[in-house]
Amino acid sequence: MLYRSIELAAEPLLAACRAANHILLTTHINPDGDAIGSVVALGRTLRQMGKQVTMVAPTALPQVGFILADAPDVQVYASNPTLPASVDLIILLDTGNVSRIEPIHSQQEDYLEARPMMIIDHHATNDGEAGVNLVMTEAASTCEILALLFTAWNMPPDPETATALMLGLITDTQSFQTAHTSPRTLHVAGDLLACGGRLNEIVRAMLFNKPFEHARALGLSMDSLHREGPIIWTEFTQAMQQASGADDEASDEITAYINRIGGAKAYVLFKERRDGTVKISLRSIPGIDVGSVAQSLGGGGHREAAGATLQMSLAEARKIVLERLHALVG
Repeated sequence: MLYRSIELAAEPLLAACRAANHILLTTHINPDGDAIGSVVALGRTLRQMGKQVTMVAPTALPQVGFILADAPDVQVYASNPTLPASVDLIILLDTGNVSRIEPIHSQQEDYLEARPMMIIDHHATNDGEAGVNLVMTEAASTCEILALLFTAWNMPPDPETATALMLGLITDTQSFQTAHTSPRTLHVAGDLLACGGRLNEIVRAMLFNKPFEHARALGLSMDSLHREGPIIWTEFTQAMQQASGADDEASDEITAYINRIGGAKAYVLFKERRDGTVKISLRSIPGIDVGSVAQSLGGGGHREAAGATLQMSLAEARKIVLERLHALVG
């Protein structure tokens, strides 16, 4: 069943959660603030309902996620590839399709198929693969959906839960700058602030606590900045990463920076990874659907912010992605 509104979904989702004893919460590979905020917020709420909850991230948490008190309770599957046998409900959060929970998806296929699954998400690429789905594509973040859901369940968030939800809102709206930021989004943020959500702490952690090495990485990447008509792109190679001493999260700041350059329609960062793959991060102005490009390459995301991991060299990735972006923007 695919639901598109809180009004229709609140009771069925609550009934499914109440019927379960041990609930596994997970999210997409390379989780961001909305992914981890969603997992932590729903995990805390389900535990208040008396449920046993296991929270799992497919790969390592983003550094900003550790401002949440419950972050240490989120297991990293890539470090410990086991899942509890007693789980009788799986909930995927902020996940456009089931394949996005790699490496869990490929390594635990039988486990996933043997248990009922629920999805709560806001990605336009989500067509509802689970038994019960709540997909609200107009929502700015999955945390916005959860905040509305908790209100419908008459379970107002405590300060820690409100902080987790606020993290998702701030992350996916880029501090309320994206086109998906709506009056409802701002009302939800205000309600979370009133519940004790630590907005200032989130903003400080995200915007005013950048590592020195990230600044060096940005400088090196800007030396490779290119403009091809309506497309701006750059790359972050392994050599640049080693020279700067930056971690993998530095690429997120490079993507955010180039997206602020005016006069283009689409932006792309090519991030060369240690395993030889290339991560692409795509951004665009309103009306340009880079999400379709990411999806065609096995990735996902939103119309104006998406990404994918490509099993090819940096040179091959540049050729394929730039050809598709040029075809997209004309």
